[in-house]
Order: sequence, then structure tokens, then C-alpha cells
Amino acid sequence: MAQIKVLQTIDYLERLHANESIDLKNVVRTTLKVAPYPYIPDSVGDQYKSLLQYIKTEFENAYPSISLELRPMNASDDFYNISTLTGWLTSDGNEYDVVEVDTILLGDLVHAGLIAPLVDTSINRSDWHVAADIAVQLNQALYGVPHIMCGFFLFTRDSKVASSTTIDHLKYALNNVSTTNYRLVGNLESSWDLPALWMDSYQKTSPSRGAVASALHDYHKDSFVTMRKLAELCNRMRGDNPCLNGTFRNNYDGPALLFANKTAEAMFGYSERLSLVLKNGFPDDHQNINVIPLPSGNSVNQQTFFIDAYVLRRNMSNEVSKAALLFTKFMATPRMQAAVVASADGPYRNRIPRYLLPVSQKAYDEPLLKQDRFYQQYFRKLTGVPYPTVGFLNTHQALQVAILEYVKSSIHIMPDIRPLPARKPKVKTERSKAKG
Repeated sequence: MAQIKVLQTIDYLERLHANESIDLKNVVRTTLKVAPYPYIPDSVGDQYKSLLQYIKTEFENAYPSISLELRPMNASDDFYNISTLTGWLTSDGNEYDVVEVDTILLGDLVHAGLIAPLVDTSINRSDWHVAADIAVQLNQALYGVPHIMCGFFLFTRDSKVASSTTIDHLKYALNNVSTTNYRLVGNLESSWDLPALWMDSYQKTSPSRGAVASALHDYHKDSFVTMRKLAELCNRMRGDNPCLNGTFRNNYDGPALLFANKTAEAMFGYSERLSLVLKNGFPDDHQNINVIPLPSGNSVNQQTFFIDAYVLRRNMSNEVSKAALLFTKFMATPRMQAAVVASADGPYRNRIPRYLLPVSQKAYDEPLLKQDRFYQQYFRKLTGVPYPTVGFLNTHQALQVAILEYVKSSIHIMPDIRPLPARKPKVKTERSKAKG
């Protein structure tokens, strides 16, 4: 029976692309269950309902023989919990066939035996960003299809600050800025973000192919000097340091709102933070804000990328396996890549992109991105490396403790008692809040 269903599906698709008339009542539809990665900006402000409906409609229009079921996107879901992912990927179809994960966990999923290599030779990887292609491979085997990317950036309206390429250049540029307000803002207390920032700094100081992975284990107290310098730039005239003193621990949007209100000279954070800044900032920000890879090292200021990718559960039937591969390849097309990152699911008027980065390099030529200054001027030609896919899950907390112990021992920290700017309607949270 399974073989008959597969043959029916293949015949249906061939006839569909040949523009033949088809009676959908006689087509056996395959159900595909997908859990999308939820820690992205809810730029439409409807709990991602528009985005999910957009994806479902576009995909089912292209492949009417497949019924796509998408898990509601909720920031409270724990996509970084291996137990949760294990339950979803070993359910034999009761949970999800495809799960979108941060590839920083890919090695853990492989070692747990939850996913198998993809052997479909029709997957076209030539359009993928090099870092994304590397991130979905382990021992030269392909374990996923990349979807979107992001990384840590510096946001500033000052062209001199934006010309910084190392942490010392950044320190020099910001030292000339008054500390009455905020010079640099961002959260250094996250158990995920702080180690990731350190790894980014490490590869920008020792830009070898394996530098990012080495940063997980090959570190000592003196190697945290760049992180201390970054933290010191958050110091203010009164002696407080909002990046370290808990100001942003439970106020994830705080740095972006301070920068949007022009209370802070510069901000560091994920690329998608730009969406919240533009939503709450000034009309001229579209032309005045500069975005560069965070200059946190001492050498080459190349980007370190997080990559989210679709992975497939084992033991799928032939028809579900085929549907899963069709979906992952569909989402990697330039048109769908541009649609997701540019918020095509929202109304045209006042639309603000999510400012996630597409994996597809041809996506930058799509109409939705072609006229966007940030995508064309800052993101299009980024080069760099992915975060490692093995080891981060088990080492990040110990690494956070070590970094904070060194940094806080050399910086006098006082609690910040000044109120932050009033919270405006916001774009919802991203990966940092999810990981803490």
C-alpha cells in the first residue's frame, strides 16, 4: 500500500508540473508535521499566525498532494532541550517529521542517534552560504538543510564607531563618547550569549578554521581580555555597568529600546534586533544606522554565524520522507528565503523585515530584499564561519562562569537604578531569551 501511495504522489507531481488537469478528490494526501524554530521576531505581532499560514499556503499550493501541519511557534518551547527534541524525533509520526534546530546542537542529535544523514543527491547546495553548508555537515555527511542564519553585530549611527575592526579600535572610538548616557549596551549575563560572544571574539583574534571549536576548551584567564574590554565599554559615569549588573537580565528588549531612542551610542546583539530598533526608532534610522560584525577581537573582523536547519526523524515512510525533503528544499528556495526574512507574511504598508539572514545567496536578488539598504550594504557579502556543532551544550555554563569571574573581578559593578525607556509595542523575543 505504501508503494502505491508513493507512485500516486510521484505521478501526481509529474502531471501537476505538466499542467494537466487533476481531480484532487482522487489524490492520496500525505501529512507532513513540522516544528519551526520559534525564536525569531514576530514582526506582524500576531503570535506568528500569519507566518505559519503563509508557509502552509505557499507550500500546499506548490504541492497539493501534501497536507502540511506546522507546530504553533511559541517562545516558551524549549528547542534547546535534548529531551524535548528526543521526544519529537522518536515518535514514529505522532509528533514531528521535521524539526528546525539550531545547528549548535546538531552533533548532540547525531550522537544520540536521533537523525541520520541525508542521501538525496538532488539537494542543490551551490546556492547555500558556505558557513551554512559547513554547519549541517558532520564527518563529511549531510545531516540537515539550512534555513536561516544570524550572528552578533554592532549597531551605531556614528560612522567613526562603524569603522572599527578590532576591540581596541572600538574602544578608542567609544572612549570619546560621553558616559552621561549609555555608550555601549547589550546583555553579557546570558549563559548562552556570553560564551558565544567569547567564541566570536576568539575566532576574530585567532582566525583559523578550527578557532571557534578550540575556544570551547583551549582557554585560560588571560584569553578573556577582549571580553573584559568589551564589558568595560558598557561602563557609565556613575560606575554602573548595565551589561553586567542585571539591568537586561529580565528586560531582553532593553538594549534595543535604548539604542532606538538614541539614548545609547551603540548596541551589540543579533542581526534580528534591528527589526525592533526600526519599529521603535526614528524615520531617518533607515539611512543613518550602520551595522558591522561586532569588532570583539584583535585581528580579522569576520562573522561567526548561528545557523538554523531542518532535520528529519528516522524511520519515516517513503511518502513522508519524500514530502519532508520537498518541504526543506522548498524553504531553501530564494523566494521563500526572502519571504521569511523580509516579513512577506505581513501587510505591505509599514512592513519591517525580520533581519534574519538568508542561507540562499540568490535571495538577495529577490524584490523583497533588492531595495533594502541593510541587506544589500551590510549583510549580502558577509563571510565567516559557523559556530561549532559539537560541545557547546555541555560546556557553555562552565565557560560563562569562568568569563564572568575574570571580567567582574576587574570591573567595579554597581546596580543601575535609572528607569529604562518606556516599552513600546515590540517585536517578540528571539533566541537569546529562549536560552537565558
